[in-house]
Amino acid sequence: MLPSRSRLERWNPDSLAFTGQAVKDSGRAVAGAVTTMSNNIDTMPETRAWSGDAHAAASKMLGRAAEAASALAAYTKAVGAAFRDGAGTIGEARTALLNKADEIDTSGQLHVSDQWVVLITGAAMTAEQAAALERRAQAEQITVNGLLLAVGAADDDTAAAVTAAAKKHGFEAPDPTGLDNLLPGMPRPSDEVPSPAAATGLMQQAMLRDIDMSQTIRDTAVEVDGDTTTTTHTMQDGSKQVVTEDNEYRWDRGPTLRVTHYDNDGNFLSQTSTVTWKDSTTYSLRGATTTSTRLADGTLLESHRWPNGRTEAKVYTPDGREGDIPIEILSNPPTAIAGGALTGLERYVGQGGSIPGLSADALKNVGVGAKFAGPAVGIAETLFNVAGAQSAFERCVDTYTGAGSVAGGFAPLLVPGAGWITAGIMSIGGSQVVGAFGTFLGNQFCSR
Repeated sequence: MLPSRSRLERWNPDSLAFTGQAVKDSGRAVAGAVTTMSNNIDTMPETRAWSGDAHAAASKMLGRAAEAASALAAYTKAVGAAFRDGAGTIGEARTALLNKADEIDTSGQLHVSDQWVVLITGAAMTAEQAAALERRAQAEQITVNGLLLAVGAADDDTAAAVTAAAKKHGFEAPDPTGLDNLLPGMPRPSDEVPSPAAATGLMQQAMLRDIDMSQTIRDTAVEVDGDTTTTTHTMQDGSKQVVTEDNEYRWDRGPTLRVTHYDNDGNFLSQTSTVTWKDSTTYSLRGATTTSTRLADGTLLESHRWPNGRTEAKVYTPDGREGDIPIEILSNPPTAIAGGALTGLERYVGQGGSIPGLSADALKNVGVGAKFAGPAVGIAETLFNVAGAQSAFERCVDTYTGAGSVAGGFAPLLVPGAGWITAGIMSIGGSQVVGAFGTFLGNQFCSR
């Protein structure tokens, strides 16, 4: 088993030595007690305490018991020795891995995650420095992987040694395909982290590093042009999230807050904006607050909230179709995704429910060293989690989790507690848009 870093820190290999000695001592104590009783029975005729046919039968019975107790002592001695040996090998491997992780952490420029992925620590840096640190992280990952596999081997070898010692004395391991494995604690524990022993595991590690770099800000630049303030956040991987606070006067609307996402080649990926309409605008939008998210393929999602609490969400496909999205789907927008990356979203709660919107206050917390996924990711993962659309993101999840090799699933992007709503409640256009947002997630986080 390959444990997570937090679990390995809680492991206490020395307890195996104590357990091994306790197992050995218990068997020896039983054997000693039965042997003493057998010897005492055997000497009774000499002391004229007891003799005859009944004594002979009792003596034979206790003789057999002494043999069984002796076999038990041999059993516990062998198993205890396997435990004690494992304490040493697991302890050495554990210490080496934890020491290496601590060494990387204390360097200040890199750190090791709970899944043993070497990441770049958030700080101000140039593109050249980020590239150099990425190469360092990849080199350190090779060392960490070797030490991690040594921990897994030590754990597996100890389990195998205990089982082998027990089998010599009649123990039968449960059938891995049998019903016994339905009982808690019976199945062999699976790896908690990507296994670097397989190509899939190495790809999973690289994907996690890619995700972290795409969400960690290395540089922030602010430009003020009249009533418009533009803040450009450059990520470790070179992609950018551009926040625009447009306070320029317009007759039909109030200030507009926008976040535009570009990849590391400067290609447009998404744009999310929030604006409140004035009474001078079109009648249907008077007083409404609108949040819209547009993807590079032309897919558009718009949600509106009016002062009286009425809410509405509509989607528009690149081919001109439109559909409705049940507002309940958007009722729990994440202010941060798992792993701590901010989205810049907040919840607007009214009589008719809640819709997501950009928040200037939330965006104030975004700066160099912070993790920022962007609002489009927040919207996309909300739709994905509640609708379960078939998309590139699902294929990404399948690749990431790879044949059950990682316990817990694709944690960095999942929203807890969203609840699944069947895609059947949406229009054809709505389902298509949800799929488009899932594809957006897949392209963002599973480009490998």
